[in-house]
Amino acid sequence: MRAMTAFASTQPRALFALGFTEAFERFAYYATRASLALYVAKTLSDPEFDCASVFAMCAIANAASGCDFDRTSAYFANDFDGTRRRTCAEAASARAYAWYAAATYATPVIGGVLADCALGAHRSAVIGATIMAIGYGVMSRARWFFVGLALACLGNGAFKPSMSTQLSALYAKGDPRRDQGFSIFYCCINVGAFFSPLVAGTVRVYFGYGAAFASAAIGMAFALAIYTTNRRDIVDSSVRAREPPTLGMDDDDGELAMDTTPLVATPAVAMSSSASLANMVDLTRAHATAMTATLIVCLVGVAFSVVYEQQGSTLMIFADEHVNLHGMPTEFIAALNPALVLALTPVVTMAWERQSRANAEPHQLTKITIGCGLLALSYAILMFGALPVDSHASPVRVSLIWIVLNQVFLTAGELFTFPVALSYISKLAPEGLLSANIGLWFGSYFFGNYFSGLLGSTYPTFATPSGFFALLATFAGSLCFALVLVSHPLRRRCPA
Repeated sequence: MRAMTAFASTQPRALFALGFTEAFERFAYYATRASLALYVAKTLSDPEFDCASVFAMCAIANAASGCDFDRTSAYFANDFDGTRRRTCAEAASARAYAWYAAATYATPVIGGVLADCALGAHRSAVIGATIMAIGYGVMSRARWFFVGLALACLGNGAFKPSMSTQLSALYAKGDPRRDQGFSIFYCCINVGAFFSPLVAGTVRVYFGYGAAFASAAIGMAFALAIYTTNRRDIVDSSVRAREPPTLGMDDDDGELAMDTTPLVATPAVAMSSSASLANMVDLTRAHATAMTATLIVCLVGVAFSVVYEQQGSTLMIFADEHVNLHGMPTEFIAALNPALVLALTPVVTMAWERQSRANAEPHQLTKITIGCGLLALSYAILMFGALPVDSHASPVRVSLIWIVLNQVFLTAGELFTFPVALSYISKLAPEGLLSANIGLWFGSYFFGNYFSGLLGSTYPTFATPSGFFALLATFAGSLCFALVLVSHPLRRRCPA
C-alpha cells in the first residue's frame, strides 16, 4: 500500500482527475454500446411495435435493413412466423450499431478543429460532456431515442480530443512519468468499460432499456462533475508540465497496454505541422516504401476491425438468442473484453520483455500477423460451439464457455494488433508526416466500424450462426495469410 501511495504521489494530481473523468465517460459509452444492438433488434422484432412512435426510427431502420417497417406497409403481411421481421430487425441493429461506433471516430475530427480554432480544450470538454449527458438522458425517452444518440455522438466529438490534449499537456517531452501515467489512464478506461455493461444490464432487467440508457446519462454527469471540480488542478499541472523535467528519458511510448480502443488523435497536432501540402507530397514520394507499409497496416486495421467489431452487434444477438447465460443479462457479455484486456496485458507485455532480453522479440508485423491468426481462431472456436444451433429460430442454447473462449482469443489478438500497429506506424513515419500517418491509422477504425455494419447485416441471412462465424474465421484467416506473404519483404525494407 505504501509503495502504491508513493507511486501515485509521483504523478500529477490532475492525472487521476482526468482518469476518473474518462472512466465515467467510458462507462456511459460502453453502457450504450452494450445495449444498442439488442434494443434495436428486440424493438423492431416486435410485430406490435409502431416504429412511427420513435422519431426517425422508420427512416433509419428502413435504410439500414432495406425493409419497410412502416406499420401501414404490407411488407410483413405474410410473415406469419416472424422470421422475415426478425431477419430485417437484426440487420438493422447491426448497421445501427456500426454507424454509431463509426460516428464516435468521425466527429472528434470536427470537434478537435473547433477546440483549436475557437473553443479551447477546457470549454470544448465541458460543452461536449454536457451535450453527451443530455444526449444519453434523451435516449431514455423512447420517442427521442435517435435524437439522443445523435447528441451523444456530437458531444463525443467535442469531448474526446480535448481530453487527449489535456492528458498530453500533463507531461513534458521526455518526462519519465509519461508511460506510467498513460498506463494508469488506460487502466481507468477499462475499469469504466468493465463495470458499465454489468450496471446497464442489471438496470435493464429490472427497469427496462430506458433506465439502462439513463444509467449512461448518470455516468456522464459524474464525469462532468469530476472534471469541472478538478479543473484548477488540471490547469496547474499543465503549467508545471511545460517546465523541463528533472530527469531525462527518451520519449518513446512503446507499445501501449490496457485499453486498445484508441484515444482519437488530436487535430491540433496535425494542424501544427510546418510542412505544406507540397512538402508532404514530396516526403511521401521520398519515403514511398515506408508509406506503402503504413497503408498496408492501415488496411489490415480496417479488415481486422470489420471482424473484431462484430462482438458489439452480431455476437450480442447470438448470445441473447442461443447462449445459456444462466440467468445473467446479455449485456454482461460486453464486460468480458475489458476485463480480459486488464488481465492479459501484463501477460503479453511480460512475454515480449522476456523475448526482448533474449533478443528474440518478434517484429511488429509478425505480432500483427499473430493477432490476425488469434482473431481467426476466436471465431473458429465459436463456429464449432455454435454447431448445435441448426437455425436462427432454434431454441437450442450452447454453453457460455464458447463465448468466453472466443473473447479470450479475440482479446489476445487485439493486444497483438491494435497497439502494435500504432507503434509500428509511428516508428515508420518520416519527420513531417507523423500526424498524417497517425490520422490514417485512426481513420481505419472509422472504416472498419462502418464495414462491420455491412457484414453484420448479413448475419440473419445465413442458414445457421455457425455459417456466419465460419465466414468471420475465414476472413480473418485470409488476412493472416496475406500478411505472411507481404511481411517478409516489408520487414526487409522497413525494419522498424
